[in-house]
Parts: sequence; C-alpha cells; structure tokens
Amino acid sequence: DFLNFESVLRSAIATASERARLNAQQKQQFKDTYGDFGETIQSTELASVPVIQETVAAEFSIDPRTVTQKQITDFVIEAAQSALHSHENVKKVELVADTGIERQLFVSSLGSSIDQTWCFTGGTVFVVAVDEHENKPADLYHHTGNQLGFEAILEGKNTHGENLVEFANQIASEAVLLSKAPAAPQVDTPTTVVLDPDLVALFAHEIIGHPSELDRAMKMETGYAGRSWFMNNLEDTMVGKQVGSTLLNAFSDPTLKGAYGYYKYDDEGTPAKRVYHIKDGLYHDFMNSRQTAAIMDASPNGHYKANDPSVVPLIRMSVSAIEAGDQDPKQIISEVDNGYYCVGHRIPSISESRENFQIAPRLIYEIKNGELGQVYRDGRVTADSRDFFMSIDALGNDFKIYALPNCGKGQPMQTKRVGNGGPTARAKAMIARGE
Repeated sequence: DFLNFESVLRSAIATASERARLNAQQKQQFKDTYGDFGETIQSTELASVPVIQETVAAEFSIDPRTVTQKQITDFVIEAAQSALHSHENVKKVELVADTGIERQLFVSSLGSSIDQTWCFTGGTVFVVAVDEHENKPADLYHHTGNQLGFEAILEGKNTHGENLVEFANQIASEAVLLSKAPAAPQVDTPTTVVLDPDLVALFAHEIIGHPSELDRAMKMETGYAGRSWFMNNLEDTMVGKQVGSTLLNAFSDPTLKGAYGYYKYDDEGTPAKRVYHIKDGLYHDFMNSRQTAAIMDASPNGHYKANDPSVVPLIRMSVSAIEAGDQDPKQIISEVDNGYYCVGHRIPSISESRENFQIAPRLIYEIKNGELGQVYRDGRVTADSRDFFMSIDALGNDFKIYALPNCGKGQPMQTKRVGNGGPTARAKAMIARGE
C-alpha cells in the first residue's frame, strides 16, 4: 500500500507502541504475583549508540535493474549446458542465479536516519555425475556470488575469480572426479588434516560464528543446534580461557567486502565493527545487540539483523572468519608425512552446543610424504571442537572470503546472506568413513 505509506506507517507504530505497553503491563503483574520467581523477569535496557544520519550507496558496474529476464536466463542456460556437456559422466546439472538490489530505510526516536542500499548477485550449481564402473551417483553443489551487480557472475568478480560458466564447469569436474573415487577410509584416531580455505570458512561459521551470537549463548534463541560451547550461563563462560592454539584468531566483521555480509549499520542503527571472538587462542567476545550488550555491560557491535520489517531481529553473523597465518599453503601440505587434504564443504552435522562436529568436505585427498595422492568421496572430518582448534599448528597466508546465500536461524526461520572466511589450516581430526 505504498500510496498510503505514511498512514500505514503511523498505524503500525501505534500498534507496536500499544503492544509494548500491554506487554510491560502483563510482565509487571507477573512480577507482583509470583514474588521471587517474578524477579526472573528483568526490565529491558538498551546500550547507547550514536545518532547517525547517512546514505550508503550500493556498489555495482552492471545495475541489476538493467538486466533483463532473457539475459540472465540465457546466461544460466549457457552455464548449465556447458557443465552438462563437459564430460560423459555428468548426468544432471541444475543451476539457479539471481541479481538484485535492496534498499533499507532506518529511522529511530533517537534521531537516526539511515538509508542503505546493497546489490547482490549469485549462482548455485548442483551436479550429478555417474561413472559406469562405480555405478553410484556423485552429487555436488556450491555457490558463488558477491555484493555487486551482475558483473559478479558475468565477469567473475567473486572469490573464485570465475564467471558462472567457468564455475559450473569446475563443480562438474569435481563431481566427475568423485564419481570415480572410492569411499573415504575410517580413521578412528586423530590424524593430520589440512583444510583448504573454503572448508576452514565453514568451520569459522558453524563452530565459532553461531555459538558467538550472544542471544544463542544466553539461550534467548536456541533453534537448530542453537546453544554455545562458549557459555553455560552468565557466571560460567569461556571468556579469557583457552579454546584453541595460540595461532588461532577469529572474528566477525560487517565492514569486510568480497562476498556477502557487508553493511555499515545494523538494524538498530548501530555502526558495524569487527568483533574478535578468539585472540591468540583465548576466547574474547560475542556478537551482540543493544539489549544483550547492556546485560553484559559491553559496547554494541552492530550484529542485530532481521530479514525484513515483519520479523524480530536476531543476532546474526556478517563476515565470520579465521584470520590468516604466514605460511605458504604448499609448504603446509609438504610437511605432512601421512594425512589428508580436505577441500570444500558439504552438509555439516553439529552437536547442540557445537562442542563437537562432523563436517563433510567435497573432496578428500590422501597425503603421503608431502604429496597429494588418492582422492576419496563421502568422508567426514570429525572431532571435539576445542581439541580440534587446540591442535592447529599451521595457518596459511591465503585468506579468502566465500559467499553463503542461506544461513538460517530462528523460528520462524530467517535466511540471510553472509560471508565466511579463512586460510588453509592444519590440525588433527578423525575421518568418518564414506558410504
């Protein structure tokens, strides 16, 4: 009802104000009725933030609004057909791409007025390959994208440095390789594993990022493995305690560009900034909102986001990453006598508080005497989270940020585009057998 926007907005504000008043009234009645138990309800306080008045423009070379449906459809078909005909083992290719522009207006009673616009463009490729001798399908999928215009997939302006046609062919070639590969062996004792940046980025997201969302750590939102191995309660946390090797530094930073997850202000008007979760192996800090920052007597760090104005914001990741080290990735592999090199990621399986995990790479290579050998399919890297991070003994200088189009949180589910980052890493883990 855009033509009546002002009256609709005024009505919505009045409704929200009345709901807040009635909610506070009911809570006060509960406190008065139930004595000590009622004291578990605390008044909401919000940490202070500056008043901001700013317009933030989108970045693009090819404006998504100028891309016709035929242009993007033809390009997607070209990429899918190219991948499908790249090898006789490729039996099926599905490809989805989108490009768009999003504008958000934020105003507050504090006096902030923020107008932010972002572009987003990405493509997801799904490939099935079957080898006539193995007769077992190998399926892979992956996403590429950036907070840019259509150039992100047309010209390869993304982390992979490939346009959508090239990217689809790369995933198809991996699927073909897997279709010929034997199942990964079972390794029941910790062995040396080298993870590529793509897989490390998922570890940053799943094992560090999600449990560093303070609403999850405080058990305000606990859907989908939604608790935290960094906090049992406000008096029992891992802050200041060792959770990883002294080489390990991890952060979330909405100001980093290169994939998804970039913004200048969150949905409370809080300026975005980097928050370190882990410094030199010690747990440091959580992503927060104004409310949770006030509870922890901390400064808001700009991670309160909602899918749209119809839902309540949640504390969300932006660009969550493990910081780079200083070693050459090739040297990290060459120093391994016996182990495995794990490339890319598939579906993770994670415990309730994310204190242990099984995460499947796309490819697993055997390492013998510093050289890559046999490739395996369907194996999973598994370990206790703290033991794994404590065992890190090398981090590469090849830091990359990857676009993730579908980070889900909350009930009802809110799905958000985020970035994940990391370098090559070497650690100890077990391998669960491929099927």
